[in-house]
Amino acid sequence: MLQRYLLQLIEEMVNKSNSICTVDLNAISNNVDALQSRCRPGVQQMAVVKADAYGHGAVKVAKKVAPQVGWFAVNDIYEAIELRDNGIQKPILVFGVPAEGEAHLYRKHEITATVSSSHHFTVLPEGTEYHLNFDTGMNRLGFRAEQSDEVIELKNNHPELKCTGIYSHFATADEPGSKKINQQLELFKQIRKRFDSSLLTHLCNTAGLIQCPEAQFDLVRTGIGIYGYSPGQVELPELKPAISWETHLVQVKPIKKSETVSYGAGWTAKEDGFIGVIPVGYADGIPRSLSGDIEVSINGKNYPMAGTITMNYCMIDLGKKQFKTGTEVYLWNQHHTAKEWADKMDTIPYEILTNLPRAVQREYNDSQN
Repeated sequence: MLQRYLLQLIEEMVNKSNSICTVDLNAISNNVDALQSRCRPGVQQMAVVKADAYGHGAVKVAKKVAPQVGWFAVNDIYEAIELRDNGIQKPILVFGVPAEGEAHLYRKHEITATVSSSHHFTVLPEGTEYHLNFDTGMNRLGFRAEQSDEVIELKNNHPELKCTGIYSHFATADEPGSKKINQQLELFKQIRKRFDSSLLTHLCNTAGLIQCPEAQFDLVRTGIGIYGYSPGQVELPELKPAISWETHLVQVKPIKKSETVSYGAGWTAKEDGFIGVIPVGYADGIPRSLSGDIEVSINGKNYPMAGTITMNYCMIDLGKKQFKTGTEVYLWNQHHTAKEWADKMDTIPYEILTNLPRAVQREYNDSQN
């Protein structure tokens, strides 16, 4: 009886969420197909679902696109285990550094590790599969090209481990015309010649798939593209953002000309009208730096935010329109997206999407289910 009451209480709390992000799984599937159409025959996608699939929900996304892709990629071993625990059987590569206390989990859950340092050969237990990561210009993780001889020796001295792949990462693939792309590709080709031809090879991210098709090799690592966003300055018009964000008006109140709104009193009403209040703020993933610089959509019309974004609330300039409490408000839809926010902040959609807290309720649209 108590358990039933608690479940009912939890359900009621969820249903009273201040805002809901709806993820269109069919849009994600269509984006995967669009990216696959740009791949050469035989090239598979490695869908990147790290950071909870860029805020979209890793398990739901992975289950949807599993029939369409060859691999998945995540940042750490626990993201990989979450996929395994939810029935994902496709190969999974972990980009991150294998830690000593966690190394046994790779073999246990049949996860492919990344080896990017000589120390990793001694950390991973017998039977673990791994991909070698070479740094060709990103200067993040990975062996340098001049370490190739050392890596070959280490690989040969550790036959208990199973090397199944080799990869690197573009630094400027999202910048059309960048000379560094070809420099990295040529360096990677030189490194690649030193190793077994049977190793799975991958270099391209979403941008690289478009900018440098000759670098597709066996796999392409599609991340931001599958969620519907073009990388950097590379435009992919066939992609559709998969996430919308809806909230509602919790209060509508009159405001008189010359009255101010929110902290700092930096916004002043130009005429008599109405202010709407929505129950989301910077604690819910709306950057405070966007105060007064973004719009929301109500009944298909755009309305600007008024005043400073607060921790739990934002105010909307409704003009002369007096909406009812409870009216739906869209922060993101087909017209307002994470890219719009990113452009205004001089950042990238990746940051906006991954900063959306998990506490914000997600719902999923999948017409096949």
